[in-house]
Amino acid sequence: MPPNDPALLNNRGVELANQGRLDDAISCYLSALALKPDFAEAHSNLGLVFAAKGQPDEAITCYQTALLLKPDFAEANNNLGIEYKEQGRLIEALQCFERALASRPDFAEAYCNQGIAFHRHGRPDEAIACYRKALALAPGDAETHDSLLLAMLYSGRYTAAEIFAEHRRFADRFEAPLQAGWRPHANGRDPHRRLKIGYVSPDFRNHPVATFIEPVLANHDKARFEIFCYYNHNHIDAATLRLQAYADHWIPCRHLPDDRLAERIRADGIDILVDLAGHTGDNRLLTFARKPAPIQVAYLGYPFSSGLSAIDYRITDMHAEPPGMTEQFNSEQLWRLPQAFFCYAPPQESPPVPAAPSESNGYVTFGCFNHFGKVTDEVIALWARVLDRVPGSRLALVVFGIADARVRAEIEGRFARHGVAADRLVLMAPARENHLALYSAIDIALDPFPFNGHTTSLDTLWMGVPLVTLAGRHFTSRMGLTTLLNAGLPELVAKTEQEYVDIAAGLALDPGCLKTVRTGLRERLQAGPLM
Repeated sequence: MPPNDPALLNNRGVELANQGRLDDAISCYLSALALKPDFAEAHSNLGLVFAAKGQPDEAITCYQTALLLKPDFAEANNNLGIEYKEQGRLIEALQCFERALASRPDFAEAYCNQGIAFHRHGRPDEAIACYRKALALAPGDAETHDSLLLAMLYSGRYTAAEIFAEHRRFADRFEAPLQAGWRPHANGRDPHRRLKIGYVSPDFRNHPVATFIEPVLANHDKARFEIFCYYNHNHIDAATLRLQAYADHWIPCRHLPDDRLAERIRADGIDILVDLAGHTGDNRLLTFARKPAPIQVAYLGYPFSSGLSAIDYRITDMHAEPPGMTEQFNSEQLWRLPQAFFCYAPPQESPPVPAAPSESNGYVTFGCFNHFGKVTDEVIALWARVLDRVPGSRLALVVFGIADARVRAEIEGRFARHGVAADRLVLMAPARENHLALYSAIDIALDPFPFNGHTTSLDTLWMGVPLVTLAGRHFTSRMGLTTLLNAGLPELVAKTEQEYVDIAAGLALDPGCLKTVRTGLRERLQAGPLM
């Protein structure tokens, strides 16, 4: 390679980065920049490598330098927006994506990233509009279609039938072309042999899915079942190591394309293959779409049908989906467990249950510590009615990126439009360590809708805080119901918005009742079917 050709050095850096040789790629880019300091593309590519190495500040500096040299550089604006988005600087991220699209109106990836930023900002309908624009430009992008499906679950503007129809459109585009390649399975049919069970997930790490799958893996009867875990992520932490110890076979698979992973699963002779991700990030649904196992099951990680014909069953329960309610919104056959579809394992180091803060500060604090993307304008409107019924009450929320004054002002403005003054809001950043300590700040939790909480709801009850939920008509909007019924708290389940307001306000305005509900809540959870 000529040592004095910055273009060739930049191209070589791209090749090395694609091979995962990140440090070698950095050397190439730095050599290119030594020869041509105003090489905007090399600055941007260097930023990509720093981002891949988990060095966001260095990445941001590279993108900013590229944009000083070339202000209309769409890719650099998009890359900078991604880093801002990951840091919670959502307003700045949205501005970057707008600039990228102004320079390149056909930039599908920028529309998709813009959608993700809107979604995290609690604006799913604007996110959906972005995803649809991205898909119009790149209809074969399965990840963008995944994002669209997930955002539709957060929005209150779509019926279950409309959401399911979009899931079936995903299947028509991405699964149907693969069905001609489905082959018979050679698995033995001896009813006495040890069954091979495979679990596929990117979340065998410090993640809510790991919290719920750990009790399952820990309690398998190894005399009857041989356990395979296909891990679609590179991150390894303490949770990863615990889960790995429960498996008979641990297969990292992020590097395998879908067709090769499907062949690996088939070669392993898996009898029942379980998907734990659905349409969430880093899923392997296009592996399942190749039908590598004779029985395929959707479980836990996604609160709706996959839409795929290749997945035979979806595990649910009698409360979340009673017979006759949701069958028509599922491509899978529903397999109902009699109590809860999950088992909760609380964080290993949990603080003691705190006293209700209203006992010392003289006013009631409601709270919601769910992903702020679930806090839509419809949710805010209902919560405003609750606050109006309880004079002096506050509402505590956890918001990613709340340190950004513009994010705070935008959120306060959304509540102000519904008559809630800023001094009634307690806006907190997510806790980096021991998030359970945040529950000492709230008396009563309010479940969002139509996308109820799940892990957060159980953490809430574990910390002795009662939860009020609004039950809907499909699984996503009934996770709160099955949690509370199994916790022995049916009186906290509302069927209508007015009931939701009445239950929350009634609890807040009756200190004796609130104390009774909170007393012994952790012990009741431990003794019941949820644990």
